Amino acid sequence: MMQALPFSLSRLLCALSLAILIMGGLIAPGLAQQTIILVRHAEQTLTGGMMDGDPPLNEDGARRAQALASVLKDAGVRAIYVSQYARAQQTVEPLARGLGVKPEVVAKDDLSALTERLKAHDGQGAVLVVGHSDTIPALLKVWGHLQPVTIDKTEFNSLWFVVSRPDGSPFVSRLRL
Repeated sequence: MMQALPFSLSRLLCALSLAILIMGGLIAPGLAQQTIILVRHAEQTLTGGMMDGDPPLNEDGARRAQALASVLKDAGVRAIYVSQYARAQQTVEPLARGLGVKPEVVAKDDLSALTERLKAHDGQGAVLVVGHSDTIPALLKVWGHLQPVTIDKTEFNSLWFVVSRPDGSPFVSRLRL
């Protein structure tokens, strides 16, 4: 028998609604501001307690990927970026299929290439980035977020909403679901 995940779809929807309200107060009409949604890949299969190469999602991860698709289906996602790893691609597959958006693969550690590609979407809908426990904090730092961010190796329940601001420092809201 499978265990229930430590999140519920209703809790996720409430958190997303709160983030949209918060961001809505920051965005002035007519200004082209970019919204980036960051999420760590969902739970992956473990082999002997250690990750083995490029593990796929496990059953909990597959359920989390479906929940993510339900939550973000109306969030205005126009582009999706993932790493070359199966767990990142599988996390976003249900959403990408539902939106008809083909995820673009960018090498996991090539933060500058990802940042350059994101600049091309400025103000053109939300962009989803499926990252990893080490790349999400690094991206936030590169983008000017001053508070340190850490993600435990067992943490899969956070969404970060990053909204660009004219002064260069982004507004970042982290939701733990």
